[in-house]
Amino acid sequence: MPMQAPARIASRVLLGLGLALLLATAFSLQDGRLPPAECPDEDEFAADPCIASGVSGWLLPGGAFACLLLAGMLHLQYTRGVRTPLSGLFPSKDEEQLRELLFTDEVDASDEDRLGDAWADLERGLLEQRVGEDE
Repeated sequence: MPMQAPARIASRVLLGLGLALLLATAFSLQDGRLPPAECPDEDEFAADPCIASGVSGWLLPGGAFACLLLAGMLHLQYTRGVRTPLSGLFPSKDEEQLRELLFTDEVDASDEDRLGDAWADLERGLLEQRVGEDE
């Protein structure tokens, strides 16, 4: 099975994480922990104890929103080729395109090595010639 594009895989992971955080947000709402609030002063033996979430209670819905937003951006990048801020981290090319890009990078690197060797040979020849003339 060929490897999928990193942007597609990351999009799926972020979508799953966003949905899980959205579900946790729903459970927090149902349990009464959201919206973030401080517990009122009640006597110690209250029948329904209050669990204050404070400002950190916004982490769940904020994280869910951020993950779903990033997943949407990566999905747009993969399907429509839109350039996003995450394009550098998660390329939207599949395995064959990445293999071709890697091959051209290797060819370019070997061409640079051969060019460097040619310059070194030329310089060595000129130095040998100059030393021969001095003697």
